[in-house]
Amino acid sequence: MNNKTIFSFSALVFIFNISAAELTINLSGQSKAGVLSLALYNDPESYDYSVKGEKRDESGVFAGIESFIEPQKIHKFVINIPDGKYAIALFIDKNKNKKIDKNFIGIPKEQFGFSNNAMGKLSAPSFQQAMFEVAGDTIPKIDLQSLKL
Repeated sequence: MNNKTIFSFSALVFIFNISAAELTINLSGQSKAGVLSLALYNDPESYDYSVKGEKRDESGVFAGIESFIEPQKIHKFVINIPDGKYAIALFIDKNKNKKIDKNFIGIPKEQFGFSNNAMGKLSAPSFQQAMFEVAGDTIPKIDLQSLKL
């Protein structure tokens, strides 16, 4: 390899490292085993359509995690993503039916959470409420919620 090739390769590695960040999601408060269904959004319209709408739509999800997890004090999940503005929505699917189960008035029966531990009024929080910025390595903490009436 000549010096020009080595310099070009080194520059590409350096540029890639600048634009990639490590997102470490700390998840706590899990009470029952189930499938974690986590969606990371970088587009407000996709988030609002999927999370606040009637249908769960995965087409606008920037990145996601789907993994069976047992209750423990803290779960850590790492995703490499570019810097930007994101929102996370997740739930623990106890019965593995790939949807968040709700009671007769629409209250979730399974644990759920959002980035910033955001909560909406009688619905999911907006993208703006759940949004956080990634500028380098970032560690959001999400406490799982359970609503009971």
